Amino acid sequence: MAQTPAIHVGSDTRAKSQADALRDAEFAIRETGLAVTFTSDPHIGGAGDLDGSGVAVLVTCLPQGSRTFIEVVGASDNSAAAEQARNRIRTITMGPPS
Repeated sequence: MAQTPAIHVGSDTRAKSQADALRDAEFAIRETGLAVTFTSDPHIGGAGDLDGSGVAVLVTCLPQGSRTFIEVVGASDNSAAAEQARNRIRTITMGPPS
């Protein structure tokens, strides 16, 4: 059986605009050491190596009134790397609870 990627997902809402959330997601992707590979409203994606493993991330930012729903997905053949990418990008993008 071929190895399949592990996928880690985290989501919540924050009291910020969609534009701010997408800007924060772009910063988070780059800060994590990944390259932004595409942007297509309401998504931004990135890919690269994290701790020696290839990872890909997808951040979705959907406006919900005065809040924005933010979902961060990390994928990799290495489950720990997928989890780490998701956690780092989620933490930076979402910031503290609001």
